[in-house]
Amino acid sequence: MAYDNSVSALGKICQFHRDSIDASQVIPAWLSCLPLKNDLVEAKIVHEQMCAMLEKSDSELLGHNNQHLPKIVSTFAEILCAGKDLATEQTASKIVNLLRQLQTTLPPSVLASTWSTLQPQQQLALQSVLTS
Repeated sequence: MAYDNSVSALGKICQFHRDSIDASQVIPAWLSCLPLKNDLVEAKIVHEQMCAMLEKSDSELLGHNNQHLPKIVSTFAEILCAGKDLATEQTASKIVNLLRQLQTTLPPSVLASTWSTLQPQQQLALQSVLTS
């Protein structure tokens, strides 16, 4: 739980004190720690924060040429597969909307490449929520 709280604190630094850090290094490090799975309260907060950053098309979160997109999508898949444990209904809905937005805005080759990095059960879970 201390780990999850540390990751949450790092996310808040990224969100509120970005000018004090090297965001191009810290945000990818933060992303690599997600999804949180132990402290379910912090998990819901941090996963909502990740959605908010993506809704703003955060360039450090996405990375150069969307290089962090596979990690973002796999994190979303893990969160959705966990049901209500790792995200509120509102956050889960945001995740689905963000994934649908990515489907319509990304070139098919980028989408296919990102999709290919997912585990089969993650692919099935995302297909299920994106077609419902």
